[in-house]
Amino acid sequence: MSMEFLTDWKFWSFLVAFIALILSQLRPIRLWFQKAKLDLELYSRVLLTHKVGNPNVQIHLVLRNIGGRNIRVKEISVDIERDGKFIDTLIAQNYLPDALNNQSILFTNFSLTPNDEWSNRVNLLNYFNREEDKSFKTSEKALREEIISLRKLLQENDKTNVKVTDEFIEPFIQMFQKKFMWKPGDYQFHINVKTLDEEADIKKSFRFTLFESQSEDLESYVKDFNIGAGISYDLDDHCGVLVQVEEISG
Repeated sequence: MSMEFLTDWKFWSFLVAFIALILSQLRPIRLWFQKAKLDLELYSRVLLTHKVGNPNVQIHLVLRNIGGRNIRVKEISVDIERDGKFIDTLIAQNYLPDALNNQSILFTNFSLTPNDEWSNRVNLLNYFNREEDKSFKTSEKALREEIISLRKLLQENDKTNVKVTDEFIEPFIQMFQKKFMWKPGDYQFHINVKTLDEEADIKKSFRFTLFESQSEDLESYVKDFNIGAGISYDLDDHCGVLVQVEEISG
């Protein structure tokens, strides 16, 4: 009687289904033991620009979860060096998810499940500190009011850009001279991605060369300060410069 189950087709159907279920779960079970792991890819061109000298780097970053656990990204930053000397660390502040427009979204923590990918243009910069922000807003208000006052002196329908005197742009010139760092030279920048699980943190290094003509192009934005450009509004000419980057192996 104890061997009758060997000829019972229901038993064999159940056994085959059970084995199939176990085999189907082997890969997910294996993933339980995999560590959290990120992969980082950077597009080959990086945009350098500034706001009254305050540096801004825009990168197109791709992050992939190639591990077996969920990963929560909490910070992205770049450490920048020129000719072997550390200059500054810039933090991801916002990103642009739509390739067709420049509408930015505040950068906040986000999660990646296994095999998930996050690909966006990211703006990295440091906002003005409290004193700098107060000075900028006060000077910008005075500049704007002076431009409005000068426009009232123009004839109706006159679209000429009015220019303010040096006293109204001097605070911005001083800020530019203090903040501007895009001098010609050989640059290295190290992208750091920090997560809630330190084992999943990733860092990669890249390099680029900023030529004298590119640096001068960025410096030239100062000449438009007297019409309010680069301060109260942006010009198309103030779009920054693209540099070719390559990864530093090892």
